[in-house]
Amino acid sequence: MPTPGLMFVGSRVLDQSKTSDAKYNEFYNNEHLPDVLKRGVSKVALRYKNANTSSPMPYVALYPLDDASYLQSPDLAKSVEETRSSKTFDNTDIYEHIHFDLRGYEKIQTFEGYGHADKSGKERGQTIVCVAMEPAEGQDQDFEDWYRRQHLDMLAMCRGYRRTTRYKKLDGQKPRYLALHEYACKADELPADQVKQVVATEWSQKIVGESLVFDRDVLELVQAQGDISLNL
Repeated sequence: MPTPGLMFVGSRVLDQSKTSDAKYNEFYNNEHLPDVLKRGVSKVALRYKNANTSSPMPYVALYPLDDASYLQSPDLAKSVEETRSSKTFDNTDIYEHIHFDLRGYEKIQTFEGYGHADKSGKERGQTIVCVAMEPAEGQDQDFEDWYRRQHLDMLAMCRGYRRTTRYKKLDGQKPRYLALHEYACKADELPADQVKQVVATEWSQKIVGESLVFDRDVLELVQAQGDISLNL
């Protein structure tokens, strides 16, 4: 049975004096997402805007995959090549206008918040707290136990929490682990007071404090296309 995966694509405009944010979003929403869906890469395409305006990754697109092996197949390389020319940019190469950062993951866990196990993607969290981590050397099992035996159970008690979907990078590059925590609120309404208590436990302090990489972004949903009833 194939392992589900995720195509995670961060992107930004290369030169804002030449390409406006409006033009960039017109390309992504009206041309690129429909093209990806038409090719059958994914059944649903989700776009998010980073709440951190100074981030080198101001936008993120998420494409859940039925089979993570697609990310290492010739089919992906072919699809990338065939979508380089853009009508929005007068049939020029999109890589002259936009920088893409594509990362491939396999799914390792889905954790549903209390009372939300039967909710469809139509009720997905408006905001995702995106956490990329690399645990301390030799601490992968302790890291995994922390997530499964404490951290997610405690997060589930926070206001607005919906679910967490966790992934591991296919290419092994650090940080290898990605957690997408969904919340049913806007970015500025996240329960920061409660989350602060969650990460104050002795186990949390050990895992986070000793981690080699801890990157956190807050992403707000701006576009959902395809079968939006599907979850990550």
